[in-house]
Amino acid sequence: VGPRPWPIEFSAPIHINSVGLRGPEIDPLPAMGLRVLLQGDSMVAAFEVPYEQTFGALLEDSLSEELGVPVQVVNAGVRGYGNDQSYLYFLEEGRGLDPDLVLHLYSANDARNNITVHRMRRPFSKAAFALEGGALELRGMPVPSYPLCSAYRMDADWQLREISSVSEEAMCAFQMMLADRSALFTLLALRLSDNRGLVDLLYALGSPERGSLVDRGESPERVPYQIRLTDAVLRAFAEAVREQGSVFMLAGDLPEGVDRAGLARLGVDFAPGLEIPEDPSAPRLTFLRDSHFNTLGHQLFAESLRPRMARVLRERMQSKSVRDSGSMNSGAGDG
Repeated sequence: VGPRPWPIEFSAPIHINSVGLRGPEIDPLPAMGLRVLLQGDSMVAAFEVPYEQTFGALLEDSLSEELGVPVQVVNAGVRGYGNDQSYLYFLEEGRGLDPDLVLHLYSANDARNNITVHRMRRPFSKAAFALEGGALELRGMPVPSYPLCSAYRMDADWQLREISSVSEEAMCAFQMMLADRSALFTLLALRLSDNRGLVDLLYALGSPERGSLVDRGESPERVPYQIRLTDAVLRAFAEAVREQGSVFMLAGDLPEGVDRAGLARLGVDFAPGLEIPEDPSAPRLTFLRDSHFNTLGHQLFAESLRPRMARVLRERMQSKSVRDSGSMNSGAGDG
């Protein structure tokens, strides 16, 4: 139910299956079936709408109908994940599902999440990759416990650095106390909801990670380190998918500085993100005070992805048929 502290705009039931993902149980694939693994953050998990209305569920139905074979779409999106966590999930769990196609949705906050170790107000933390000599090195494992009102991330020298000040930590603790214990604060938050600028300002007082890297003392020429890291993570992700024998598709608008040509050489297919109309009179594709897709946004995003995904899966069907035919001929010859 959310968003908080805005007036309620969405309410959806959430079911988690036995492997910890949103959606139904992952059944064995029937003969000639195809499996798609969706990965990304909250845009993929899509807790804001019922599962049947998510773009993944819609793609499962439309692709199965178009291709004439069962297409199983597994939603492995996790709220708050960066590209690094999606990559690690694929190494540890995702490739074991033997997907035919891995669709990873790049979100605008992924580059920042890739260097983030702990964010204000979040009870959980994560490890992070450092980029040393062009190679990825995972640091911060096992993941330690950080104070709730603190913020840490990798700096341009690949050192873990606390970026929250004493005053920001105190403001965060004060806000958390009010949000949890004060009905008056909740009432005022609801009344202020139409003044987005003021609410963002108050929230930013206890959220150092919302400030730009330049504002926090990083020289402008060193800011792109988060993009260089993101590029390296995406390349490693693409290589892992290729080694597993799957097709890797990136959806969304990649930031400038990511080597699209290099990713293409690794066999990556690209799909655009869904363009959000700026015209206020156009039908909304996201919620009014929340940036996630509403039901119409999910529907249009599924429609935009379907042709490209259908082409890739059709090619997989053909390659599987050739392999199966070759195995049968080989078996007949041996007999």
